[in-house]
Amino acid sequence: MADSDIWKLLSGKESGSLERLRAKLEATVAEQRRLATKMAEIDNYVGEYTDRIRQASAGKADFKVMHHSMNLIAQLTDAKGQLQKVHAELEGSLDGLRQKVLHHEMERLKFNKLGLKQEQRRAASQEKHETAISDAMALQQFVGARS
Repeated sequence: MADSDIWKLLSGKESGSLERLRAKLEATVAEQRRLATKMAEIDNYVGEYTDRIRQASAGKADFKVMHHSMNLIAQLTDAKGQLQKVHAELEGSLDGLRQKVLHHEMERLKFNKLGLKQEQRRAASQEKHETAISDAMALQQFVGARS
């Protein structure tokens, strides 16, 4: 296997890793957006139940409705707290994934550059060899012509 083939192979391996990492990154971002949407929905529900409590306390106090609404607000607040924890964990995961993507991108670029340099060296060597052959043939023709 030629050296440039090795660099192409390694670059391809890094490209494969990058594809997998980018897919994982996209999935994580999508999950984080989904959680943000759920947290916004929870905020809306909390607002609705808070309005119910205000309405119940404005007229004649319906303690049963107020108590039920307060329990639901507490449950929703707990659920939102758990979603926020998961959201924060996903943010940490995103940071790690971005670092990995950056690392693999740098490795791929390095392998591509090394492969290009190897190819340039091979081309320069081939050109030097062809020039030496041409010079030898020209010298032979010159010597043959003088004889």
